[in-house]
Amino acid sequence: MNQVAVVIGGGQTLGEFLCRGLAAEGYRVAVVDIQSEKASRVAQEINAEYGEGTAYGFGADATSEASVTALAHGVDEIFTRVDLLVYS
Repeated sequence: MNQVAVVIGGGQTLGEFLCRGLAAEGYRVAVVDIQSEKASRVAQEINAEYGEGTAYGFGADATSEASVTALAHGVDEIFTRVDLLVYS
């Protein structure tokens, strides 16, 4: 599968669980969290389990238009598409 999921709030609890589950199903995952270090940690752990390039961590504030715009550009640059968007 070459589908891409963007999970906002993916750095902890339910969002992290969803990121891991999507990776297990074959999705490439953009792990997004306002706390970028949490997003990076989850992405690194997913990559260790499912292979490098499966997940990327992004720091973004979903309440900030500028932050979401920067996130969209970053996701587009790395993945070039989005098939699933989760806001947890």
